[in-house]
Amino acid sequence: MANYDKILELRPEVGEFIQTQLTRREGGAGVCYRGEVMAYAANMRFDGFSTDSGGFRHSTFGGKSYSVAECLTSDRYGLMLGASHTFGFGLAGNENTIASLLAERFGFPFANASMPGANSRTLHSLLAAFLAPAPKPPAVVIFSCGGDLATFCASGLADPVFGSPNRGQLKSVLKDQPLPSDPEPGFPQVVAFTALWTSVIASLCSAYRVPLLLGQQATFFEKTDPTDIERACGLGEPFSDSRARLFANHRKFNRPYTQKRKAIADRRGLPIAGWGLEHKLTFIDEFHCDRDG
Repeated sequence: MANYDKILELRPEVGEFIQTQLTRREGGAGVCYRGEVMAYAANMRFDGFSTDSGGFRHSTFGGKSYSVAECLTSDRYGLMLGASHTFGFGLAGNENTIASLLAERFGFPFANASMPGANSRTLHSLLAAFLAPAPKPPAVVIFSCGGDLATFCASGLADPVFGSPNRGQLKSVLKDQPLPSDPEPGFPQVVAFTALWTSVIASLCSAYRVPLLLGQQATFFEKTDPTDIERACGLGEPFSDSRARLFANHRKFNRPYTQKRKAIADRRGLPIAGWGLEHKLTFIDEFHCDRDG
């Protein structure tokens, strides 16, 4: 994995975010569980970022900070659903996240409803929980499901309805069974999982007459020409067996998965953003863009 000692030397602000990857039991700030789902801790306050009472990162608009709850009660707002890359792991300044940049671009606040490793099923649950009590539906929902593929690549396991085990669940899985030596049979299952929950999210948005845009997540593994700082930080170099498996699976499945997801979007008549931009992005680690990216 990335050389975090070097990353911290070159990007010291990332140190605050590393605390979000550790539970309080592990000495972190950190992550917790909401039922079976991993979530960021509520009410974290650092120089580079903060979370609201639901554990969602604050977004900004017009110089004002917005919690998700404040966005949901706004006259007009957008909703960003995603995992740690839309949360903005490593990206200092709430104003620099995708949700905040969209807010400034379109002239109304965007809620940053992102959870660590969140998959499509989890994000559907969030969307349903937000829409039901909201005084007004959002002007637009942007849905990025990078967690579907990321959790599959960590284990090689997938179920077409329930997806792949998250980071915490994987520890229990390993006590009961070995991971598959060949992840190939699991790939159609994770594609079916993404297709199912994308369809359900699209139907929910349609019922509320809310436009839906799919966001395409890119990673470092799609790049053919890393930058000097990416090379210096050791991006793409595994230092453990688990990381070697994770990286190998991303290199094998990222391209076919993005193609499958674009096909899902085309079948549903949904716009998908971010297609073909991989080589223009710059990264803090293998999965999270820096401010320029």
